[in-house]
Amino acid sequence: MTRIAPGIAPRFGLIVIGRGDPRLAAATLAATRAWPYPPVRAVLAVPKGREHAFAAVAASAAAAVVAVAEPDLVAAAVAALAGDVDVVIAAPEGVVLDAAWLARLRDHVILFEDSIAGVDLVHQVVKIATDGAAADLAVADRPREPAVLSWLRGLIRARSLLGAVFWARVDTLRQVKLATAGEGGDAVTFLLALDQLRPRGRTTLGFTRHARHVTLLPERRTGFDAGYGLYRRLEQLAEARRAAAAVGAAAASHIDLRLERLRLMTEQTVRSLLGRAGRHNAATFLKGALAARRDALAVRRTMVRDLRELR
Repeated sequence: MTRIAPGIAPRFGLIVIGRGDPRLAAATLAATRAWPYPPVRAVLAVPKGREHAFAAVAASAAAAVVAVAEPDLVAAAVAALAGDVDVVIAAPEGVVLDAAWLARLRDHVILFEDSIAGVDLVHQVVKIATDGAAADLAVADRPREPAVLSWLRGLIRARSLLGAVFWARVDTLRQVKLATAGEGGDAVTFLLALDQLRPRGRTTLGFTRHARHVTLLPERRTGFDAGYGLYRRLEQLAEARRAAAAVGAAAASHIDLRLERLRLMTEQTVRSLLGRAGRHNAATFLKGALAARRDALAVRRTMVRDLRELR
């Protein structure tokens, strides 16, 4: 594996995953202008058919657009960067990284050669109202929320709904599956990548205070598809782990799927009942998650019945 010699500055490449609002992708890309070590290249990865919505954002930030099927977003973006960078950084739209975050990562990559990848969960949120006049998405000038609020969010919120940043040495990503799971599942994708990379070197997981997650209000979209897709993905992963455990020892993981599903359902239930902004989105997200849970249970019962009939 190629290593970065001490004292040699690594070349960074940035991947921004864009799906919903181009303004969020623009906020993520705009933050790189304050970085003391700007990325060598930036790629905006969007689902096939959505590239027209992000064309202006990509052009203004001098970012290349990679438009592929949803599951291949990160993998295709990594392939586009691989020949030009040493370290790849991936984040979903709306995750804004401070200059201090990159400076810390640069020092870490140079000093610790055995550290090959990491995920930073973003528990600080910036809520921006978009009604009326054009919203100012300049995050750097906005006051930070109280630290205790960020701490509570990191303690109780589902990891799959937190903002997240993934970084890895490009050479370690060969033959690693980086399949995305749609809106709301990027943190899960990144944590599963860490699971695959763990045998190859040291991986890190933690929270960062040097990034913020931008949320636009009010949220009027239905959350049914996102809830169904994310919970279905978690159920599929849980089933795969049960099958693996049946034939051998279960591998260690960076994500506890049982706790993740509990946090996800609890949070959306509370938001749908008590939330002020985004209550409709939370209620429909919960309906989608419950529908995915029912379908997963139905499939499991069918499999059990079929196995019994084979005896």
